[in-house]
Amino acid sequence: MAELLGQHRYQLDAKGRIALPARFREAFAEGMVLTLGQDGCLFAFPADEWRRRREEVRSRPLDGQGARAYARMFFANAEQVDLDGQGRITIPQKLRGAVALEREAVVIGVSDRLEIWASAAWERFEQTYADAYMGGTLSPQG
Repeated sequence: MAELLGQHRYQLDAKGRIALPARFREAFAEGMVLTLGQDGCLFAFPADEWRRRREEVRSRPLDGQGARAYARMFFANAEQVDLDGQGRITIPQKLRGAVALEREAVVIGVSDRLEIWASAAWERFEQTYADAYMGGTLSPQG
């Protein structure tokens, strides 16, 4: 699978569709699963990565309330979507509403998945973390 990288801005059409960049389309040839992400975005997983993430979530023990809650949110908000002949995906209304995605979307590549953000939410996120990242104080360990 090609690594998913970069930042792209789109206008959603009246049906809630956006066109993926041509270089991303091969990664999603077998389909895509959209689900509610963290930090106010949607996660878009290629089929292979979805299967890996699904197993990761399913392998957590059910005796922990946090694991049950995470699985419920992750799976209850998941939708299988396919690219149409023009390389577009339709983002279901429920998911658009969950992240306040109305007209302008920012799609970012995060290596193994795409994230879909409402433009204003992405700009707030970037403003919050850009200085720490550029200053070397934002750590990949969290």
